Amino acid sequence: FFCPRASEAEFVEEILYEMEEKRGDELMLTVMVNPLLVDMGVTGFGMAGRRLRERLIDGLIPAYYLRTLPWGALTRVWPQLFTVWQEDADESTGYRMIKAMDRLPSNPEVEDIYDIENGDMNAPSEGFGLLNALGDFVNGMTRL
Repeated sequence: FFCPRASEAEFVEEILYEMEEKRGDELMLTVMVNPLLVDMGVTGFGMAGRRLRERLIDGLIPAYYLRTLPWGALTRVWPQLFTVWQEDADESTGYRMIKAMDRLPSNPEVEDIYDIENGDMNAPSEGFGLLNALGDFVNGMTRL
């Protein structure tokens, strides 16, 4: 699939399920280039988007990932971790890795990583607190 969009998510899901039924337990490779299967304007922010992620997207493994950012990039080359890079003129490659993660970080997480690295924000305290989680949720909602 080349650049499937949220409006085509149902079609993509239908094809994948048909192929699974035909092939059974045989290994099948599916390649999606730059998929954007969840879009708040099309799938919505609520249950429809969540169900689509659970049925289709959560089972996928991103082998290659590249997202450019105004100040750097977010990458992955499987089986390595997801990495956040910041432009740095002092580095021979022009970029410096500032964080590696075992999962794809959300947009607010990527911005927080950048802010923490550049001293614009303090690193979160260790442990899980209900108020911290609520604050993160409210901050995420205000960025929408």
